[in-house]
Amino acid sequence: MKIYVVRHCSTVRSEQKIFCGSTNLPLSPRGEEEAKRLALAGLSPDVILSSPLLRARQTAEAIAGGHIPIVLDERLRERDFGDFEGTPCSRSDGKPYRHNMGLKYPNGESYLDVAARIFPLLDEIRTRFAGKTVCLVSHGSACRVIRSYFLEMSDEEFYSYSQPNGTAEEYER
Repeated sequence: MKIYVVRHCSTVRSEQKIFCGSTNLPLSPRGEEEAKRLALAGLSPDVILSSPLLRARQTAEAIAGGHIPIVLDERLRERDFGDFEGTPCSRSDGKPYRHNMGLKYPNGESYLDVAARIFPLLDEIRTRFAGKTVCLVSHGSACRVIRSYFLEMSDEEFYSYSQPNGTAEEYER
């Protein structure tokens, strides 16, 4: 089984490095260009599972080109940044939440919360789509957690990894 993990293409907020977790944003002009490049990348999955957030759906639709089924799955949504939503990612008071698996953003989620919804989905995909090529379209924190499912990562590797917007990582299982 082959799994492509795609981080949604750019939005205005991602370009400005602002937390956009659960905010339903469209792709920016740059993101639309990234989506066109992804559509031409030749991923050719049998099915696409996507976060229901608009930026991920638009990315999935570009990859699908109207020919590949898209299944929306809430478990692929971005980490809930709670009270940090809409604020700069560079906030110094946000560092503990970015570098601690179990620490939840105030009124938000921890990485463990994200893993608790994504790991069962990945187990399900392995059974449900055995022998198929699957594309997952998700978000930065979720892509980091998905990577940790497939690869052994130290804490330092986990916290320093960031999949760029509009890119695909490939995993075999």
